[in-house]
Amino acid sequence: MTIKLPLPSTINASWLRSQDAGLQQQTSPEALRLARAELAQRHQQHRVLIETVERYAYPLFEQVMAHSASRLILSDVDGYLIQHWGIKRYNDKLANVALEKGVNWLEQYKGTNAIGTAIATGQAVSVIGEQHFIQQHRFMSCSACPIFSPQGEMLAVLDISSEQQRHTQQTMLLSTSLAQQVETALLCQLPESYYRIDLAAQANLLDSGWQGIVVADSEGKILGLNPMARQLLKQLNVGQTLSTHLGENWQRANLSECSQLHLQTKALKSPPVARKRSVLSADMGDARVNAAWQQACKVVSKAIPLLIFGETGVGKERFVKQLHQQSQRATKTLQAVNCAALPNELVEAELFGYHAGAFTGANPKGYLGKIRQADGGFLFLDEIGEMPLAAQARLLRVLQEREVVPVGANQSYSVDIQVVAATHVNLQQRVAEGLFREDLYYRLVGLQITLPALRERSDITQLIEKLHRRYCEHSQQIDSALMSKMLSYSWPGNLRELDNFMRVACLMSEQQECLYYADLPEALQQQLESDQVIERDDGDVPVELQLAIEQNIVKVYQHCQGNITQAAKRLGISRNTLYRKLRQLKLKH
Repeated sequence: MTIKLPLPSTINASWLRSQDAGLQQQTSPEALRLARAELAQRHQQHRVLIETVERYAYPLFEQVMAHSASRLILSDVDGYLIQHWGIKRYNDKLANVALEKGVNWLEQYKGTNAIGTAIATGQAVSVIGEQHFIQQHRFMSCSACPIFSPQGEMLAVLDISSEQQRHTQQTMLLSTSLAQQVETALLCQLPESYYRIDLAAQANLLDSGWQGIVVADSEGKILGLNPMARQLLKQLNVGQTLSTHLGENWQRANLSECSQLHLQTKALKSPPVARKRSVLSADMGDARVNAAWQQACKVVSKAIPLLIFGETGVGKERFVKQLHQQSQRATKTLQAVNCAALPNELVEAELFGYHAGAFTGANPKGYLGKIRQADGGFLFLDEIGEMPLAAQARLLRVLQEREVVPVGANQSYSVDIQVVAATHVNLQQRVAEGLFREDLYYRLVGLQITLPALRERSDITQLIEKLHRRYCEHSQQIDSALMSKMLSYSWPGNLRELDNFMRVACLMSEQQECLYYADLPEALQQQLESDQVIERDDGDVPVELQLAIEQNIVKVYQHCQGNITQAAKRLGISRNTLYRKLRQLKLKH
């Protein structure tokens, strides 16, 4: 092995691993690359981590490295690059080494490099110029640092790569500092986190950015800690109490009674429940949805049944999941049953369970059933209108007696459940048709709420923008003409349809600064053209949505300097419709 410069022991060991993997210095290895669908799946899997890097690490990187040909890169623990920020295009050399999303940079595939070596060693590392094992990589310099979870597991690697052969020590410190900021943000976002405790051997290090940090719940139980805290208190582990390691006065003391470490304790800004409500209310900008949420929260706190109406795809299941998380039963199970998806002959067994040997093909040990599995928690009966009449009679008894008798058994079992049912059909009409028991209907309707269709919601623009931010892998705008089309479309599949639409649209427009109608696959274009709400009577459109549509029409019309044909084309509507709207707005006679 020929090495031009003396290499640190970490790099030396990495070169040996690269040789053992069968790599050759003079030969550029073939890139191991994820398929687009697999990359999208990993991107979704690490969505919270990516958002945290964008919020807490990228702004400082941009400030320090704005004038350098550098890129901030996030890799998962498998070595796949899942996101990057900074320069939009590499020069030819960097483009040729495949330093882009979806490519794997583990040592066994790419030889010694900052990302792969940081994963292999679990430590921050710089690989400068000729320290790269593969000769083709030696024109660049990279500094990478692992990101650890609050429980101490490696989550990812944050790397700074530059089109230069030398990195300064400042770049290595920046990489490490950015990773630490991400770790701290993940710590403080832990569910139930209430206290943050900073630890240091010297008081002047408490605000240095290099201090130990521990996050605990309101009772002082440790939820997570950063690597420096693990170094300072080697026996400290998640699940233990702070008083064991820091003394009983850890909330008020400046110096630990047990470890002689300097302390700085503060309550995180929002108590856990308040923060949870803030997150949940983010999707409830519509007045009707918010009112339904407030009412539902009240009845489930008193174990009163809840019946939810709404078209398919409006988010009934998601609403129930959030309701469960917010409730006093959050620590217990949420059992969901889709009554329309179960064969008639299996509904009773699935819901009520069965005794061993109750019927041919039954589990010889019997089966508990969804209702008993939900004991103490939520039982969510989706598409309740499709439940067979025989099962309806048995369910009625459960709601009346709060007891379950499994199929083939004589013994009853008490249950404590919060019942939430949902349907997209008119249950009263099914009662009139003899398809649904009237007595069961009135047992289910403790409170009846209706979730509005997406086309009826006043916050549709915000929902579109939120989903766009969720699935867009970089900073991107939505073209006003495309937004107009989306606002005009009736979305018969509601939130589910919009979610799938935006997921595909963002994937197809990868790397573009603006999402245009022309970027959409033909199927999505036809989807938007198939039904335009704007062609309906304006009385069918919510006032807020109508105002947004009108404002966009005026904006596009003025931008096109009064050219009707051009404006109609950009808006995606007919010239006659545009004339009619302009006359209504008194912009045409």
